[in-house]
Amino acid sequence: MKLDKTTETMLIFISVLVILLTSYYVERVCSNNTVASEYSKNLSLTGSRLSDEVYATVDKSADSSSSKGYVNSYEITIYNDSRASLSNWIAFLNVGENAKILDSWNAGVTLLDNGSLMITPEYYNLYFDPGYYIDFGFTLETKEAFFPTDIEFRAYSSKVMGGTIFRKIIYVALAIWAVLFVGFLVTGVNLRNYKEKQKNDVRIILQSMNTFISFIDAKDPYTRGHSRRVAMYAAEIAKRMRLSEDEIQNIYYAGLLHDAGKISIPDAVLNKPGVLTEEERKLIQDHTVAGGKMLKQLSSLRGIRETALYHHERYDGTGYPEGLKGESIPLYARIVGVADSYDAMSSNRVYRRHLNKDEIIEEIQQGSGTQFDPEIVSYMVDMINDGYVNVVKMETAEHEEGSSDFHLTEDDIPGVYMGF
Repeated sequence: MKLDKTTETMLIFISVLVILLTSYYVERVCSNNTVASEYSKNLSLTGSRLSDEVYATVDKSADSSSSKGYVNSYEITIYNDSRASLSNWIAFLNVGENAKILDSWNAGVTLLDNGSLMITPEYYNLYFDPGYYIDFGFTLETKEAFFPTDIEFRAYSSKVMGGTIFRKIIYVALAIWAVLFVGFLVTGVNLRNYKEKQKNDVRIILQSMNTFISFIDAKDPYTRGHSRRVAMYAAEIAKRMRLSEDEIQNIYYAGLLHDAGKISIPDAVLNKPGVLTEEERKLIQDHTVAGGKMLKQLSSLRGIRETALYHHERYDGTGYPEGLKGESIPLYARIVGVADSYDAMSSNRVYRRHLNKDEIIEEIQQGSGTQFDPEIVSYMVDMINDGYVNVVKMETAEHEEGSSDFHLTEDDIPGVYMGF
């Protein structure tokens, strides 16, 4: 299943976050288990010195006595004011050989043969960072009154305070990720708003073009659907020439409006079945100039006016209205000129029937270098041979029988219709 670009980008962001968090966890575990030195010291329980980086306090409670001896609970707290993390700690407290352990909490407590308590951490307090502390406690029964004065403490000091340089790199990477992710979300919202505005602009453009095309179709029922077919042929040529999507869309618009000037031609001349007089021929040729003037204000769509004005220029310079030659003819006009001629030859007209496939190819190839740009001819011939033109005719066939409901929609735009 092919994912859209937004989903793909979101998955990339999530994957990067998972990698960074995993890296942070791995670095933290490695850093906390990287030993620089062993820390070993007898910690006073009667008061710490200002110079002590690790110190301890004891709180005695539940003091009671019986015929068997004394029962007391002790709460010991060990503080870490050093610059390193302490891990895998263990502590020893001398309580005498006759002591008995009644209870313990926050640590494992074992009475050794030499009269010492061995105190070991649980899984959750295996290490403690600078500025933190651990606390634990136990209840003892002793023969004589007992109050501890010091405790032997051993631990492993981490190699790097606050983690390795790699952890700092991870922090920077996470900050960059957060900035990029917020930017991605904001851009996504703006892009959706832009696309909605663009879609609305397209609706307005197409509404205007529907008006133009309905006027043109009303003038000549034999060419109904001609403008749309020419637009599709021209856009496909542009696509095969690997022009940009914006240019393909503009060429599509240019194809739709290339015959806008036909509105100025009298119906009697436009639909005359016989031979035209020289004056009538001049009227028809002037539709290019009329179209250029009509579309002069449509400057926001590049190439539209020039296409209407120059699509009947010939590559050898014998066309009209200005006799432009070769590549001095605008590219849009050269493309639409070939597409326009193909549709004219493949459609029934008031004065003749349409030509067959072989006849059309022969006519177009004969005009290569004289009437048409040779490069564009090759793309048009390929479109005829691979059947693309038949797809366009099937797409527009329902509108060629005089239907009055012919309208363009967003689906006619090449970016949608042609699968970009």
